[in-house]
Amino acid sequence: MTISALCNGVNIVGNAILIFGLQMGVAGAAYATLFSRVLNALILLVMLRRDRQQIVLRRYLTSPHWRIIRDVLAISIPSGIENGMFQFGKLVIQSSVSTLGTTAIAAQALTILLENLNGVAAIGIGIGLMTVVGQCIGAGRREEAKYYICRITFFAWIVMLFTVALVFVLTKPIIFLAGLEPAAGRMCFDMMVYISITKPIVWILAFIPAYGFRAAGDVRFSMLTSSITMWTARVFLVVVLIRVFHFGPIAVWIGMSVDWAVRSIIFTARYLSMKWLNKKIVSESAI
Repeated sequence: MTISALCNGVNIVGNAILIFGLQMGVAGAAYATLFSRVLNALILLVMLRRDRQQIVLRRYLTSPHWRIIRDVLAISIPSGIENGMFQFGKLVIQSSVSTLGTTAIAAQALTILLENLNGVAAIGIGIGLMTVVGQCIGAGRREEAKYYICRITFFAWIVMLFTVALVFVLTKPIIFLAGLEPAAGRMCFDMMVYISITKPIVWILAFIPAYGFRAAGDVRFSMLTSSITMWTARVFLVVVLIRVFHFGPIAVWIGMSVDWAVRSIIFTARYLSMKWLNKKIVSESAI
């Protein structure tokens, strides 16, 4: 976290110097981003060689262990497919929003930023849940894995209530500072009202338990569920509402909330079935 914050600071300062100081425009932003990423990588490589930590990287080139690589890819490829499908779905949704005009596009852009902001703390908790559940599964403590998924999901919900309320209170000041025209500002605020009501109800169960499933090796189910609900609930509904029924950008969030609701039901059923505990993350032969 510290290294990331440092390199992001370098990126921000680099943007200011190259764009405003040296008048390099878009190229300045690209160079600043590239430099900060290279700096981040170099610092991490140096840190990994320090003796004061549990895992020390002594050499950068070593003989590959193909069975372990296979097990890693069995987890990472489905996750990558899930993310790719999600990004492609966002592109389809954005193409529908673009037909609504510049006012709707501006309102939607700021709403996306605000919605990301009110969920970032819960996402961080979900990422932490992956580590906890992974350690429990690796140690053979299945009951603890079940316990922590429930406990941390509840904690994420409490945090979600707070962050959603905080961002909603700040919505109007942010709209003012963003300089949106009045019509776009009203659209953005209306969408944030809808998000602030629906997100605490359905978002948590749609995302947080799935982090635990992935840590237990149940990545294919999570990938298939997320991809199917993304396209059948979110993308399809948004396209129909905008292009057929001529809804405004609020259609995006109606589609998202339906996606979240369906996914939360499926993941809750998956947790209660306990089938996610029957997955092997690493084969015994690799160990």
